[in-house]
Amino acid sequence: MAVKAPDNGGDRRSRFAPWAGLAAGMLAALAQHQGVGDTLHFRCGIDAEALDIGVGIGAWCLIAAGAWISWRALADSDDAPARAFASRLSLMAAGLFAVMVAWQTVAGLIEPACRP
Repeated sequence: MAVKAPDNGGDRRSRFAPWAGLAAGMLAALAQHQGVGDTLHFRCGIDAEALDIGVGIGAWCLIAAGAWISWRALADSDDAPARAFASRLSLMAAGLFAVMVAWQTVAGLIEPACRP
């Protein structure tokens, strides 16, 4: 009689799933903050408002994708309290990072590029 390994919910990516919203939120906010900040400061000849809005929307899409993965992990964590905690924490962090990206997007629209 062969011993069967316990099923832990699928492949290795499922271990990362509860943390996807946190990781995606951090990466999106970092990329949006650094990219738009440098662009507004060092590249004066571009349409800064369109770039700021485009990067903001891209960051929100990345955050939404990470939050969706964490939400699905929360639904699959009925018998794993640590996994449910990580999913909830990740969802809250994704919401916080989404607000951060919104504030930075608005600030990029208010602040003129390449001040004199």
